[in-house]
Amino acid sequence: MIGIEDKLRIGDKVTAEIRRGPGSWPFFYIVLGFALSIEGTCLQMIEPLRFPYNIICYGALMAGTFWLFICNAWFHGKLIGIKGRYENKAR
Repeated sequence: MIGIEDKLRIGDKVTAEIRRGPGSWPFFYIVLGFALSIEGTCLQMIEPLRFPYNIICYGALMAGTFWLFICNAWFHGKLIGIKGRYENKAR
């Protein structure tokens, strides 16, 4: 039980760390592969985009997707949340 003397004060420093389990990063890479393949397929179905514009658009889209899946901590949390909800779903 936390007593009055154990509470945080204004001058106290708090640190937080996010630790991912060993199954998190392979999950991110698998979902990244699916996302890139779906993006590439959808991009090829757009009729006005022909070579070299389709390659340029796919490169820009791929760079944004890579950043989102590899570097964005908020998106990592959302993906893990979706995975957790799916795994806890009754079958």
